[in-house]
Amino acid sequence: MEAERVERIVVALRKAAERERLLTYQRFHTMFSAGDPLTARYDALERAVASLGEVSTIDYGVLLALANGLPGPEFFRRYQRHRYEDYVAVMGPPIRRQSIKRKRMLVEAERRRVYDDAKRKAESHAAEIA
Repeated sequence: MEAERVERIVVALRKAAERERLLTYQRFHTMFSAGDPLTARYDALERAVASLGEVSTIDYGVLLALANGLPGPEFFRRYQRHRYEDYVAVMGPPIRRQSIKRKRMLVEAERRRVYDDAKRKAESHAAEIA
């Protein structure tokens, strides 16, 4: 069952990336039953993101979006954990309050990286089939 949930998230993130779209948290949460704890949902998300690429170079979790268009705090924690120097270069030291403007800059760059990665993977897959 857990593997199926992870795969659903993988497919949703991959499709969103290929279409240069976002996945709302509302849609993300509909992939689970009402009784599934948040910890299980976010554990599945972490596994899905890791299966889509090495998180130290690409993070498909950036495609999740709150009402303000930004991903939730789990994305920024993951980015900081796996790419600390890149994080600090844009956001400044983590002890400072992080501005929405800087968050948007970091997110826009990462989303572009994800969209480009998805495009490359789709083209590669199409070439293999042909």
